[in-house]
Amino acid sequence: MATVRRRANSSSKTDTSASPPRHEQLYLLLRAQLESGEFPVGGPFPTEEQLRAEHLVSRYALREALQRLESEGFILRRRGSGSSVISRTPVNIFRHVASSQEDLLSYAFATRVLWHELRLIRTDGRLARLLGCDELRQWQYLRGTRYEENGEPLGVVQVYVDAALASLPNPPEFGDQPIYRWLEQHCGVELVGLSQDIMAKPLTTAEAELLNDRPGAAALQIVRRYFDSANAIYVISVTSYRSHDFVYNIRSQLRRN
Repeated sequence: MATVRRRANSSSKTDTSASPPRHEQLYLLLRAQLESGEFPVGGPFPTEEQLRAEHLVSRYALREALQRLESEGFILRRRGSGSSVISRTPVNIFRHVASSQEDLLSYAFATRVLWHELRLIRTDGRLARLLGCDELRQWQYLRGTRYEENGEPLGVVQVYVDAALASLPNPPEFGDQPIYRWLEQHCGVELVGLSQDIMAKPLTTAEAELLNDRPGAAALQIVRRYFDSANAIYVISVTSYRSHDFVYNIRSQLRRN
């Protein structure tokens, strides 16, 4: 969120006694508590309601402080499930938790994609094997770069959408939602299943340029397939992330007898 600053009069004196903004004060206090171990790693972090009641801060100030703590790797926030402590020291990584469709939506809301290309293609043998789909199938192909909220490039995205569905908007614009949700709203295609492959790979020259890295650097590639009610693949995404600043976390609930 942008902050509007007023330009000081050149003849006025600098007020060195001014206090830092409330969200900055709260961030520093919570960070000190995390670094001291007051909130143990692996344990829950207080809810927004608890923190607002304890520190008497606005919702804006609280969320600014929590967003900064999460971006530095101290806590992990999950909509509807509370927050947990994951580190006592700052870690410059992006953590993507995937255990439900809600997590997929949260990931889309927490990042944005700038699309560079939209065209029709057919999958040849090599590409079909990578994607796990039929050869010579026609797709609407999109390529773009995914960015974090702070504007840092996070991954290079390639998406393949079944060409038999309605044509995608050109230029691509899906709002603050993933493509599968846009297809559900505009084409009536319901997501009922998901599979994915996670593999290591080197960054290509084109990927390295978009991610501000060097060609050949270690990368993490995630191929994700979306299935409709007929168990047919209708969307495939291939995303390449720099391995040193991305962690993919999957959490499953096991039923006990």
